Amino acid sequence: MMATAANRFRPAMPVRPDTAHQTKPSGWVLRVVVSAHVVAIVGQPVFAGVYLSGDYDGLRWHAAGADVVTSIGYLQVIVAIVIWVRLRQIWPLLATAAVVAAETVQYFAGLNGALWLHLPLGVMTIVGLVVLFIAVWRRPLRRRPRPPRERAQTVQEPEQREAGHA
Repeated sequence: MMATAANRFRPAMPVRPDTAHQTKPSGWVLRVVVSAHVVAIVGQPVFAGVYLSGDYDGLRWHAAGADVVTSIGYLQVIVAIVIWVRLRQIWPLLATAAVVAAETVQYFAGLNGALWLHLPLGVMTIVGLVVLFIAVWRRPLRRRPRPPRERAQTVQEPEQREAGHA
């Protein structure tokens, strides 16, 4: 029997038939919101470039885009809180909080004309959001099991209550 490259290379993780169904509905909502956030934020440098090219309407588009991006960011915080509560995964909330905090600082830096802060923070915010986008689409967003200690306490609590009332 001849060895082929297909026989030598195996996937790092076994493929399970239910992999596509592991992400819970709240995880899909987060994916949709993060995707919309990325689409909105990618337009911002385009609108700024239009303005810097001499078309002053580009500044109005950039300001309106900033309002949209910021609003989607705050919506994303709410969805990330839901993910934390329902799926017991905090990393989307922490990453979202970091991106939204940077967006908020960047928003006010732009309003105040502090371009020395607005431009580099804008680049870093876009990079951070794209990394978050990749993370939420690469891994399944499913419910984490409770740690063994929490499960033991929830099972013991009713028994302790019954023993106390006897």
